[in-house]
Amino acid sequence: MHRFYLPPQQLHSEYVSLPEPLAHQVRNVLRMRVGESLTLFDGEGIEYDAVITDVRRDGVTVQLSDPRPCRGEPRLHLTLFHSLLKKDRFEWALEKGTELGVSRFVPLHTARVIADGASEVKRARWQRVVIEAAELAGRGILPPIDETHTLPQAFARLSAFDLALFAWEEASGYTLRDAVRDYRAVYGDSVPRVALFIGAEGGFTPEEAESARAAGCKIVTLGERVMRAETASLAAAAALLYEWS
Repeated sequence: MHRFYLPPQQLHSEYVSLPEPLAHQVRNVLRMRVGESLTLFDGEGIEYDAVITDVRRDGVTVQLSDPRPCRGEPRLHLTLFHSLLKKDRFEWALEKGTELGVSRFVPLHTARVIADGASEVKRARWQRVVIEAAELAGRGILPPIDETHTLPQAFARLSAFDLALFAWEEASGYTLRDAVRDYRAVYGDSVPRVALFIGAEGGFTPEEAESARAAGCKIVTLGERVMRAETASLAAAAALLYEWS
């Protein structure tokens, strides 16, 4: 069944007129007709089955079923602190991270970032990427994209997390599996709130890794092979979500 996001304030009654971009997609792209069904979700964990009751050139109206909780959210709350990358690569990380189940994205401006900053136009595009990925993946909650942080700003937020992992290509010996094992040795089966730090195209500097260690992060290696930053973020996120979700 086709699935679309609408903000909660637009899902306020039994009959809903779809906003024009979505109405156009339903009417002209998908060529859906009266009586066909779709799913609408509010980005905050609630979804509705909806039946098309009216299709016109100037609008599409649907009738909502009773609300129900979405089932597409993982147990693990994973915040991805990801250094800015070139446009297509960062958007790819946002898209696939949303599909996997990342809970929140925090763009980072770190020492080796070569991408431009996050303009309003770029942030709007990022949000559209996340929405489309959530629609596809059956997510119930839209992962927020925070303002761009420096590392000190990001480290100041670590008190909100149970486990902070800083992936560094120059690390050795201590892996994601080791970090998971050590957490479980202390906390058993409880599901942590995890912060995962991923560097830019050139990775993190030794000084940044040392500051992460001082802030309380566990410095981890992702293995012997060198990966692109966006690949590293998804490999690590997938491994953590597998362990706890």
